[in-house]
Amino acid sequence: MKNLYRANVDTSTVDNLMSGTLMHVKVVTGTLMPNKGILQRGTLLTLAGAGYDVYTPETTSIRGILLNDIDTDDADEIIGAAIATSGEFNQNKIEEVMDIDVPNTDIYHARNRQIYIAPMNEAPEAFNP
Repeated sequence: MKNLYRANVDTSTVDNLMSGTLMHVKVVTGTLMPNKGILQRGTLLTLAGAGYDVYTPETTSIRGILLNDIDTDDADEIIGAAIATSGEFNQNKIEEVMDIDVPNTDIYHARNRQIYIAPMNEAPEAFNP
């Protein structure tokens, strides 16, 4: 099991993955395909057999968004991953995490599944007098 420990756990920063004003209607736990390395929060997922796999533009079917960093090389971590299956998400953050440009047609089809992906400006820094 890889150590995903993070120092300064008592601090937080806005990662700008969530956007809009809608509550995330549904979060499910799912099984991820193994041996994909560490998947970051914000990774787009598609269905693959009895679980979820990493989305690619060739799959053209966005079915969820990973909500936690997961090490898929660890068999214990791929079971029970938190996956948002609806809500509003920042396209800029997703494309940064995935290192791809998500085609507009795939974003359009994701809306039919209540997954809304659109570019969003970064949240401003908190006021600190």
